[in-house]
Amino acid sequence: MHDAEPTPGWRAGRRAAEIEGLCPPGHLAALRPPNSLRRRLRGLRPLGLTTALVFLLTGCAAPVHADPPRPRAASDTPDAVFELWEQHWTLNPDGSQVYHEKQHVRLNADRVFGTFGDARITFNAATDEVEVLQARTRLPDGRYVELAPYSTVEVAPDAAAGWPAFSSLRQRVMVMGGIEAGCVLETEYRIRTRAGARAALAADLRIDHEYPVRARTITVTLPPGCEIAPVLTGLPDDAYLYSFEQRSDGTSRHRWDFAALDGRPAESQALPWQEAGVRLAFSTAGAADAWLGERLAAVDAAAGESALLSKLADEWTAGASTDGDRLRALQSRLADTFNFVHFDPDWQPPLPRPAADVIQHNYGLPAEAAAVLLALARAAGIAVQPGLLVADHVWLDDAPQPGMIAAYVVVHEGANGREVWHPQHGRIRRDRRWAGHTLIVSEEARITRTTLPAWLDPGESRCAVTGSISIAEDGKYAGQLHIRTCGLFVAPGELETREGQKRRIEHVVRHVLPEANVGDFTLRSLTPEVFEVAVEIKSGEPLKKLHDCYQLVLAETFPALADVPLPTAHSQRLTAARLVGPFDESVELSVSWPQSWKVDAVPGELSQASEGCGLVWQRVTATEQGMRLARRTQVTRRDLPPEAVLALRSPVNELRSAHARTLLLRP
Repeated sequence: MHDAEPTPGWRAGRRAAEIEGLCPPGHLAALRPPNSLRRRLRGLRPLGLTTALVFLLTGCAAPVHADPPRPRAASDTPDAVFELWEQHWTLNPDGSQVYHEKQHVRLNADRVFGTFGDARITFNAATDEVEVLQARTRLPDGRYVELAPYSTVEVAPDAAAGWPAFSSLRQRVMVMGGIEAGCVLETEYRIRTRAGARAALAADLRIDHEYPVRARTITVTLPPGCEIAPVLTGLPDDAYLYSFEQRSDGTSRHRWDFAALDGRPAESQALPWQEAGVRLAFSTAGAADAWLGERLAAVDAAAGESALLSKLADEWTAGASTDGDRLRALQSRLADTFNFVHFDPDWQPPLPRPAADVIQHNYGLPAEAAAVLLALARAAGIAVQPGLLVADHVWLDDAPQPGMIAAYVVVHEGANGREVWHPQHGRIRRDRRWAGHTLIVSEEARITRTTLPAWLDPGESRCAVTGSISIAEDGKYAGQLHIRTCGLFVAPGELETREGQKRRIEHVVRHVLPEANVGDFTLRSLTPEVFEVAVEIKSGEPLKKLHDCYQLVLAETFPALADVPLPTAHSQRLTAARLVGPFDESVELSVSWPQSWKVDAVPGELSQASEGCGLVWQRVTATEQGMRLARRTQVTRRDLPPEAVLALRSPVNELRSAHARTLLLRP
């Protein structure tokens, strides 16, 4: 492996040409191989070289991925503008709640007609009363088009539709009329929720938006003796107005006024809005530990006994000898057969249904699925308790609420330490999905927290592939690869079985040699941090031909980038990007072929570094009967500023081009 940036031995001198109008003008390329390979080209027929050039140049003339429509810059006229946005929450002394929302949204382009044209009000028909106060379109000339009676329909929200336990969830859809560029959609409605339907008054709000907000007001009115500790982030204190009013009747009101909030474009892999945007959260739930204890207790209480649960636990754990094996068997069977239902936590019932009822109907929400797994484990004689996972960038101790819970889990103190099991996704460790989360459990009536740290050091996460292949006279190849991954590339939950290990090996191999078949493999190391194997590979079919040349084409997406994608589609970017974590990938592949074969073209070289963020390079050198390709991609930061994303975009897309991935050989 190479730790330093190489000096290219040879490369294509200039880039792609203007071939049949497909390439930008003034980019004619000249392949210039090193002397050791150049000797093999001397007997090459002109037609063969032309074929190779055309193939390679058309492959690298432009970025591999077409540039999708870019996000609109702040200087552009925005597609939509929130001219007015008000939200008001009121908690009454009897526990009932009132939510009142008003919006005036100007639509400047037809691109957003679908986004805003169908206004939707979500509510629970069993507990809520909805009153539409206004729904109309103000045309550019000042005339109004009122909402027609036939333009309102009630439907079930997509995620809750079809599940009888949640049939009371409804959406009132208002299809606004008269929409055209320059119009303003004016909507206003009120939802009254009966006492006891919700455990607390709470909200977690993104104050800014993808589109600019000219004026936004939030108010929260509370009865006597009720308090909140609101949290606002993303704005300095002098950028908004806050007022608190204590009224003579004992009620109190918090009010926030915001003005001239810039739009934040929706770009791929952007930082979570909780970190990058303006956030306001509040809750009347009280102290976080007490609230968390209540959530854990609710799941525990739902995990009652039943004859069906006992019967399933016996059947599903048959043949399993240890508690860990039995728990794995229960979770795996549940994941395969249970219907996991997910929708906005704000609209989920405050308490999960009993596990006996949930398993009887075989569908349920995250808390209910955890209660089922908890009950099954206890029926199998396993000592378990409920747990919660919260994302570190989402959770706020001062404003606890269901929407801040990332997962409900089952915790087992096993012989080899603590095991955490997710009903749907299996055992939880510090891996790609869960790094940066905190596990919360109740121990001896005390809430404890255990953090699964995010991946922040590129040295922790490496993916290295080395090896060699030999191409035979019939165009087939065979060889051996050595794969070593660590950190976020391990995914230990996927590697607990021989089948899972082979799937992971195939994933890596086919992101180097897409046509390769995986044969026998030898496990060198398997820990929660490291996965290392030696694997035999071979091609099932001869290499494909381009005219009379065999072509060996490397994979377009590298092994590491398959797990840690980079947002390289756009040629412009306005916001920072967040990766799963920083990483370091290297590939070293030796290729040999029959001595009588001639080389038409080898993969191109490149070398580029992004100041303080990473590097990308590829080098090709000749060997006695073939070539050695070495490639490295390193990203040293989890969060990349826009300029770093764009600096990495060009070399990464160049490595994805046919020019950088193709070896042409003439028998």
